[in-house]
Amino acid sequence: MRWINFSAHANNNILFIFEGLKGHFFSGDYMNLENIFSFENLYDAHKKCRKSKQHKGEVIRFEVNISENIYKLQKEIISRKYKVGKYKEFIIYEPKERLIQALPYRDRIVLRCFCDNVLIPKIEKKLINDNVACRKGKGTKYGMDRLKYFLQKEYFKNNDNKVYYLKCDIRKYFPSINHNILINNLKRIDFTGDEFWFIKKIINEQPDNLERGLALGNQSSQWFALYYLDKIDRLIKEELQIKSYVRYMDDFILLHRDKKYLQYCLEKINKVCIEKLDLELNQKTQIGLVYNGIDFLGFNHILTNSGKVIRKLRFSSKQRMRKHIKTIRKLKDKSIIDEEYVSMRINAFKAHLKHSNEKSMDKLLSNLDKKI
Repeated sequence: MRWINFSAHANNNILFIFEGLKGHFFSGDYMNLENIFSFENLYDAHKKCRKSKQHKGEVIRFEVNISENIYKLQKEIISRKYKVGKYKEFIIYEPKERLIQALPYRDRIVLRCFCDNVLIPKIEKKLINDNVACRKGKGTKYGMDRLKYFLQKEYFKNNDNKVYYLKCDIRKYFPSINHNILINNLKRIDFTGDEFWFIKKIINEQPDNLERGLALGNQSSQWFALYYLDKIDRLIKEELQIKSYVRYMDDFILLHRDKKYLQYCLEKINKVCIEKLDLELNQKTQIGLVYNGIDFLGFNHILTNSGKVIRKLRFSSKQRMRKHIKTIRKLKDKSIIDEEYVSMRINAFKAHLKHSNEKSMDKLLSNLDKKI
């Protein structure tokens, strides 16, 4: 038996929640739900979800009666009466136009709780190392560094840069993910009955209740999408024996010295996409020589004849950045945005530009503050 002390942000009341004894009177799946969605776990998920959003109305309203709202959520889930809320939609234009579908705040707490305590730990164990998106200790920089490592590894086999790459990209990846295939693939992971009940609920209660597509605004969608292409990862690494391979979500690169073998790999990948995953490769899929550059994660990666890897910000990214800076300048002049937001955006640009090792980036970085 233990007592847990929580301090509610909104009303500064001290909440003493008695937890631990109830779980001992239940067994099987019911106890499993209680453990996953304990008051402590839901409250912790709330604290993470409210970061940088504490001034928003839906967050403030939730915190006014925080203990009651969390207890209500917990009761709905444990009794299996929980229903996923209505999604709201909006469009973002960075790095390109995307439709974002976001859940109400209470549902984001539930998803965060489930992801942190069940989904992420269990899926994480099944992923290959070079599946790099969204994972702790990995991400964009790690993905680019792995590509650099593989390029130089291939170079030193023959001390030349006559290496081919196969770059694959899935057509409309998130909207195309088939729910039935995803659910069947997830059965390979050791989820309990209760965990799988919740997984099917959040997959099947996507916007418009269609049989395919995952909402871009959900944390769970990122991890489902990471795992959905695990068959491709296994095909490439285990059956095709490609050592130099890296994937960032649905954007992946294979390196090999034999162009014909990469063409064979492409045929095999395309077959698995169509027959096993109900997906299509898009027109960005191509085979080329690495010394002409590989477009990956916003940069052009070029293996020179000396073995050096040059990373250049692609032209379209530069144009988009200039356009965004121009928009920020206008909004700042009209007092629509404040200095804090401007500083945040500038720091984000600088962090992105630092991934490049071309000389012209030094000048662009030094002049960035002057542009706002």
